[in-house]
Amino acid sequence: MSKAKKFDRCLKNLFTISGATCEDLAHHLGVTVPVVCRWVNGLTVPDMYQFREIAQFFGMPYDWFLGSEDTFPDTEDLSAWLGLSEETVDGLLMLAETESDEVMEALDDAVYALVSAVAAVREDADHA
Repeated sequence: MSKAKKFDRCLKNLFTISGATCEDLAHHLGVTVPVVCRWVNGLTVPDMYQFREIAQFFGMPYDWFLGSEDTFPDTEDLSAWLGLSEETVDGLLMLAETESDEVMEALDDAVYALVSAVAAVREDADHA
């Protein structure tokens, strides 16, 4: 998987998980929303200074966006963050290592669905 493809996948996932929007990130960086949308769609990538600011915005290590395995959050952190068991996270990570586009797309869809469901439950609980 190319570094650019890795970056846009990471960025999409962080937007989904965090609830932040392209507008939020654009405002934080002082760039336009279309610039952020081009990053999300894999058409362009930010410069090295913007990478650093994006990592700080999401609270992630800079190298994580570039695919460094040393900086990837561990299973325990990911399971707490996603609300999944460590066994489930381990299984998802093993699937992700295949780097098959079909598997990665299915995995992304599953993560998006899970995060959306968790967000809906939290929103319902807040209104109750």
